[in-house]
Amino acid sequence: MKRPTVAVIDEAACIGCARCIDACPVDAIVGAQGYLHTVVESWCIGCDLCLPPCPVDCIEIVPAQGEWTPALKRAAGERGRRRQQRLAQSEVRSHGAEERKNILAALLARK
Repeated sequence: MKRPTVAVIDEAACIGCARCIDACPVDAIVGAQGYLHTVVESWCIGCDLCLPPCPVDCIEIVPAQGEWTPALKRAAGERGRRRQQRLAQSEVRSHGAEERKNILAALLARK
């Protein structure tokens, strides 16, 4: 079994915006804000979701080189599940209308 394609980042053209990192559903892109990024090919699922957010078009989709083994496929699924859990835990919870009124009243009462 082989993935048809994977993403490759032209590291010389990468501006470190981190938009591709946010778009990758399996955390296959590594790097940090302000620094170049790279794709871990054995983790990439070839989904192309990193292409649209890149402002400098430094990501190319190329034929995959390595074999896409069942173990790599399972690992990608697990990375995807962990990413979803991490994102769900970091979501900002909005207060309901009544809670917002109470918070505002408490803040105004401090003045």
